[in-house]
Amino acid sequence: MQTADHVLVPLLDGQHSLAQIARIEDGRALLYITRTVSNPKAQTKPLSAPQVVAVLCVDVSAVPVDDWPVLGYDAVPRLRLFHERSLATMDLTDPTLIEAFANAVHGLYPWDGFPDKNLFTRMLLNPEERPYASRMTADFPTSESP
Repeated sequence: MQTADHVLVPLLDGQHSLAQIARIEDGRALLYITRTVSNPKAQTKPLSAPQVVAVLCVDVSAVPVDDWPVLGYDAVPRLRLFHERSLATMDLTDPTLIEAFANAVHGLYPWDGFPDKNLFTRMLLNPEERPYASRMTADFPTSESP
């Protein structure tokens, strides 16, 4: 993985959520998560800042490269809050949590599915704008017991 790479974060329905490596610094990657669904055969095109729903920092060595394929690369949108910020000061996010978040953005995992019900909301660039496709636990079907 390199700066500007578009990577595909796997979703529970077999599709992928598009993300981009905005910058790599000392083994840490600044990852832009989008609400865009993509696939390994898609062509890369520049992301726009409004497509980015979260900016997370991840340890590059922890990213499951076989599960997060690189689609290609393209221009990185400039987000003022993060462009100059040192990655050393940012908390690392576990790749499995990033996958859960991406699935929640796309409505495939409950937005409030963790013990901390506001975890995903705090990961958003704008916590006031929960992704439109997201669903709460109550929105998922429940199994009925006999």
